Amino acid sequence: MLKYIVLALIGFGIYIGVTYQDQFSDLTNSRSFEDVKDVYEDVKDQAMDDFSTISDKIEDLQN
Repeated sequence: MLKYIVLALIGFGIYIGVTYQDQFSDLTNSRSFEDVKDVYEDVKDQAMDDFSTISDKIEDLQN
């Protein structure tokens, strides 16, 4: 019987976590960190694309 109570509480906790995820993020101010991480990843991807383009042009000039 105790197993079922524990499983029910875990399921209820997961439900609350999924349902109110945005409110929890707002309370802990973790959204700003996510925004910074997204901008960082975008800049990194753009830099890698630019590097690839420059590398391709250098190879074309050498040939």
